[in-house]
Amino acid sequence: MPYIELGCRAVLCFVFLAALAGKATGWRAFVSSVPGLAPGLPAAPVAVAVLAAESAAVALLVLGERAGFVLAAVMTAAFAAAILQALRRGSAATCRCFGVTAAPLGRAHVVRNLLLVAVAVIGWATPGGSVELAGVALALVAAAVLAAVLVLFDDLADLLLERNL
Repeated sequence: MPYIELGCRAVLCFVFLAALAGKATGWRAFVSSVPGLAPGLPAAPVAVAVLAAESAAVALLVLGERAGFVLAAVMTAAFAAAILQALRRGSAATCRCFGVTAAPLGRAHVVRNLLLVAVAVIGWATPGGSVELAGVALALVAAAVLAAVLVLFDDLADLLLERNL
């Protein structure tokens, strides 16, 4: 069971690190996308708060703190809720979740965030413990693959659900 906890911890770290890198390199685009998800709130402070929260989650997870799972679950649930609200408003907001791409928000973004909530809850609920190097390596490889799928989730959904093949 400690490998599941480790894998969940690594998935969340990889995903949030990818999000942080994308937002940092596409900072202006990310800030300009905030009003589509958080109308009425000041864009720059909200963008800074998102980066701070994602950074804090990574730090807590790397330090082995269970609070990192809680923070990750709360953030990704809040992101899912904001995306749902934007979709209900009919907003043409774009996903700058990973900074540089400008995909229009859609249900795939909600699903991805709910999957991340599930990863955080599973990680939080699974006990840690002693590990062996081979198990750690396998858990990290599996986490990297799952993180890549989650980072590219909306693109994969578009590809797999394309109706004009």
